[in-house]
This record gives sequence, C-alpha cells and structure tokens, in this order.
Amino acid sequence: MSSEELGNLGRVDGETVTPGRSEPSPTFLPDGVGGSSASLEAEQRIAELEAENRALKAEAERLRHLLDSAADYAIVTLDLEGRITGWNEGAHAILGYGHGEILGRSGEVFFPAEDRAQGVFVKELCRAVEEGRAPNERWHIRRDGSRFWASGLMMPLLNADGKPEGFLNVFRDSTAVRAEEERRALLLAEMGHRMKNVLATVQAVAAQTLRQTGVPAAVQETLLQRLVALAGSHDLLTRGGWESAPLTDVIQRSLSPYAGSGRVTSDGPPVRLAADTVEVLNLAFHELATNAAKYGALSVPEGRVEVSWALRRTGKGTRLVEIDWREREGPPVTPPKRRGFGSRLLERGLAQRVGGTVKLDFRPEGLECRICLPVAAGE
Repeated sequence: MSSEELGNLGRVDGETVTPGRSEPSPTFLPDGVGGSSASLEAEQRIAELEAENRALKAEAERLRHLLDSAADYAIVTLDLEGRITGWNEGAHAILGYGHGEILGRSGEVFFPAEDRAQGVFVKELCRAVEEGRAPNERWHIRRDGSRFWASGLMMPLLNADGKPEGFLNVFRDSTAVRAEEERRALLLAEMGHRMKNVLATVQAVAAQTLRQTGVPAAVQETLLQRLVALAGSHDLLTRGGWESAPLTDVIQRSLSPYAGSGRVTSDGPPVRLAADTVEVLNLAFHELATNAAKYGALSVPEGRVEVSWALRRTGKGTRLVEIDWREREGPPVTPPKRRGFGSRLLERGLAQRVGGTVKLDFRPEGLECRICLPVAAGE
C-alpha cells in the first residue's frame, strides 16, 4: 500500500477521521418519545383549554339568548356605584337606549328629575343591600323623554363570599296596568262619594220625619247613630276597593269613642272580611259598644272591654275567625227580658246574611259574646 493510500484512510469527504473511532449517526425518534413528550402534553392542554373556551362561549350565548327572550322585561346589571354594566334586548325595547350609549352610565338616568333630586335611586340601592331586595314601583323615563310605570325589583349580586359585587334590576312596563288601577280607584272614590251623599240624605230625611211624627229624642238619636255606623262601614270598604276590609279597622272604628280611655283592648292576627260581613259586623260592634256605654262595662270608670280573635279551619277546609267580646269590672249583668235590635242583629243578621254564628252569654261579671264568621276569600 502506498503512502498516499495510507494518508487517505483518515479522511472521509475531505475530513480527517481518527482510526478506530466511529462518529454517531443522526437519529430520528418517533413523536411522543424522548424530548417530544412535553410538546404533546402542551398540545393536549391547549386542546382542553380550547374545548373549555368553546363550552363557556356556548353557555354565555345560551344565557344571552334566555335574557333576550324575556322581551317584556328589562334586565339590567349595575356595578356597586350604580353604573350600568349590561342589559338585555327587553331593556333596549322598553328604554330605547342602544348598548353603546348606555353602558357605563348611572342607572339614575331612568329616574324622573324629582326622584333624582330626592336621591331615590341611591336609596333603592341601599335598601336592596340591606334587605336583599327593593321594590321598583315608580315612574321611569325613556330615552325620548316619555314616562312609563316600572314594576319590578332591585336585587344585589353576591360573590362567592356572599358580599355584594353589583346589582340586578328587573322590571317591566306596567303603564297600562297602572292606568287601569287609577281608573278603578277613581270610580270607587266616586262611588264612595255618592254613597256618602245618599246616606247623608237618608239621615236628613229620617231626622226630619222622626221629629214631625213626635218620636222621642232618644229613639231619633239611636237611629241616626246607626246610620252613621252604616256610613262608617262604607268608608272602610272604599279603602279596600269595596271587596274587603281588615277586622282591626272594623273594631277600631266601632270603639274609637272609647279608645283614649285605655279601657278598651283588642288583639288578634291579621284578618280581612268580605264586604257584606263588614257591613253587618260594623253595626253589630256599634250595638255592643253602645250597650256597654249605656248599661255595661263602659258605663263606669273602672269598667273595661276586651276584644280578641283567632283563626281556625273547619273539617271541610273553610277558614273561620272566632271573635270574643268580654266586658269586665262593670255593673252586675242580668239577662234582658226581651231581645232588642242589637240582639236580633247579632243573632239573626250575622247568621242569615253571612253564615256566621253568635252566642251571647249574660254573665253576672260581664257580658260575653262569641262571633264566628267566614274569612274573606284568599285570606
């Protein structure tokens, strides 16, 4: 072998190679082996995040669709400062503002000038935080300046710790309902006014007739007072829309002439009575109070009257109210020899007109009367 050939043994393509030493060849590993595992994990994590992001977008879109589907309701979110952060299409339709021109503005923009001057919006936010909700029943202003009657609630939005992080205001345009209520109230007021005029005319005619026929003054006074009591029941019904009235109001009106003495007490749960029951019961209490003032416990300084009532339900599910009238510390009581107007009114009028029951007990220590009546529907 020539010296030239020996020299070429250490060269490969012009590079010197040390005899007895071999160079490693390039190695190509399949994906997922060796250094590529981290890359695969990153790709999988990215895929998971993209899936979560798609799910969140779908949920947000679903919620947006639900909110916008409530087209009759304005649903407005606000931050803790009362600035608007979002709303649905119902709010856009009712209030008239576009999203771009309303976001970031104070929710006070919907309130009339007189309410803004009185700080009504801030008071509503405070009440929502303190009580968990605040009724939103008042006039609001649209973008074009027109007014509408809003009916809804302001509620706090709470974070995971239960602390307020904003507000949710949900309301609807109830202008038509409000107008109908006002119209009905006006008609009822007019009806009440006319009824008062009719009763005043009846009183005047009765008084003149009784005087001309020589009826004793005591009888005249008794009749006129009964007419006044009847007019009083109509006043109560006017306030209740001619449908019902609270039992407490009936009792207080009948006993108002004696209430300041501290000798009359009344106690019981809230109860509303139907219109026909109010009329008869008001007259009945008038008769009981008049009798007590003339002959019973209210005829002496130390006497007193206690009125209490409780609710109970019959086996058929009907709700009844049991009213107890008790007189104490008055003159000794003896049963009357004949039934007067008051007794007949109690025992027959309540039973025949409203299906109630009455039990009079002329105890020596004081008259007791138990009245059982049906409660107004819906109570």
